[in-house]
Amino acid sequence: MSKESKLGLGGHSFIEELGNDPHASFEEQCAIVADCLDNCIALIDTTYYQERVALGHVLKRLGRRDEAKIMAWNFFKQPGREHELVDYTPYEPQHIDLMLEELQTDAIDLLVIHAHDDTAKLLKELVLTQDWVQAGKVKRVALGMARLGHLRQLPAAHPVSAVLAPYNAFHPDAKELFETARSLGMDAIALSPFVRGWKLDEIGADKDAAAAILLRWVAAEPLVDHVVVSMRKAEWVHANLRAVGEGPLTEAEDAQLREWLAR
Repeated sequence: MSKESKLGLGGHSFIEELGNDPHASFEEQCAIVADCLDNCIALIDTTYYQERVALGHVLKRLGRRDEAKIMAWNFFKQPGREHELVDYTPYEPQHIDLMLEELQTDAIDLLVIHAHDDTAKLLKELVLTQDWVQAGKVKRVALGMARLGHLRQLPAAHPVSAVLAPYNAFHPDAKELFETARSLGMDAIALSPFVRGWKLDEIGADKDAAAAILLRWVAAEPLVDHVVVSMRKAEWVHANLRAVGEGPLTEAEDAQLREWLAR
């Protein structure tokens, strides 16, 4: 069996917002997910509820739910704001069944708690998500947008087995978080390898070459278990796989990256 790829598919692939590329049609979304699964990219992120609904339809059409590892965050539909990307909501008991219905599945592989500084409320979420794990509705729990302080506040017994945070050449601050998480036996999942798509335009270099360099900078980091990348065209799945397959940056590429960072 082929080893699972370090790449994960970002949920922003399924929505119009948060990207400077054309929205992928449903057929294109199916092609993207199929190409990911065909190439051992099993981790598929869904942040907003719109992404969960989209992925649920795609996996149903493909009939490949069992091959995917679904990651889901606590961003929910709000009355009167159904077409907006709203802020996260701390988990409440009714949320898990709502998420499962949106995803058209019976369990979420990696449920993400968006980290925040209300310690008492966060502890309640940890207890709630542990209950969902015991009920078989969640397989694993992660802390998203985590900082080092969040790990230090975790109780002795908790369900968290992974952390997620933006980590890229422009913003490498999560390195200490990832080091600590790995020392505790947790996975480290990097988000936003390109910052946002507009950053590639801002660099001013060949966009594909710049994307490959930024992605390889993250993917070659031994501390990183997965790097989540949004891809709105099936062809980008293969481009990103080729980039990651090239391994660490060469001296010339590293010099080019440092020049971009110095601007």
